[in-house]
Amino acid sequence: MTRRKPPTVEAPGQDSFLDIVANLVGILIILVMVIGVRAKDAMLEAAPVAAKAEEAAQAESEIVDAIKVAQAVEQDIQKLMSKVNREAFEVEYRRKERDKIQLLLAAAEQAFSDKRNELDAEQQREFDAQRDLIAARTELSELERSVQAAEGSIPQTSVIEHLPTPMAKTVFGKEIHFQLSGGKISYVPWDELVEKLQDEARQKMWRLKDTDQITETIGPLGGFLMKYQLKKTQQVVTTRAGTAVQQRVELDNFVLLPVDPTLGEPVAEAFLEGSRLHSLLMSNHPDKTTVTIWTYPDSFNEFRDLKQELFNRGYLTASRPMPEGVPIGGSPRGTRSASQ
Repeated sequence: MTRRKPPTVEAPGQDSFLDIVANLVGILIILVMVIGVRAKDAMLEAAPVAAKAEEAAQAESEIVDAIKVAQAVEQDIQKLMSKVNREAFEVEYRRKERDKIQLLLAAAEQAFSDKRNELDAEQQREFDAQRDLIAARTELSELERSVQAAEGSIPQTSVIEHLPTPMAKTVFGKEIHFQLSGGKISYVPWDELVEKLQDEARQKMWRLKDTDQITETIGPLGGFLMKYQLKKTQQVVTTRAGTAVQQRVELDNFVLLPVDPTLGEPVAEAFLEGSRLHSLLMSNHPDKTTVTIWTYPDSFNEFRDLKQELFNRGYLTASRPMPEGVPIGGSPRGTRSASQ
């Protein structure tokens, strides 16, 4: 047999509670809508008031700025009026002063004229001559003051001495070399060392049999050592049998090194009788000899004096400016001196 479920009995009052909750929610929604509508109306009503307040504040600010500008203009006007008043007072004071001086001058001229009329003709001529003399002396004093003021305003002129500089020309004739360093000039035995180099290089070529380059030294001679380098080169030549490689020995470069850093004599004493420079100049004619001076930076001023004296004696001068610490030297790739 099938058992029947007992019928479900709903709790008493549940529908009434739901109705009450629904009514409360509806009331809250209506209140929210009413409050929102009123708030919107209040904002719309307050907007014009706020705009008017902002405009009023801006207008007030403009008024304050205008007042400040007006006050500044008024102050400027007061300053100008004060300055005008001072100028007017100064003009009036100077006018009265001028009138007083004119009155005194007129009185003096009248007294002068009366005094002159009391004199006879001869005394009047002497009186007029004395007056003219005083006026001339016064004018002379004013002219002397003007001349002195003009002389004082003329700037002092500096005389720059210079030597005529013709077109430089390459030196091919007799050339004697000097080193100018530390304000001292010393003779460089260039030709003598080169001649020894030519003789000795032939004797040293055998050393290049097993190496491509050698360095040798000659001297000292005249206070200088010559340090030179020989190198082995190869050159392709064309012969009847075809091309061939020819080996040659060439001078790469040489430098001259002073054995004593204080070598030489001061430029101020270089032209005195008995000096090395004086002796060399006496034995070499200026028309056939060029003086080449290897000059270091610390002696450029002495070089100008030296060149001036050599020019006065008729010698052409070739300048070889040298960087500090770089020795005098030469090579087959170098250039000849240019004299002026």
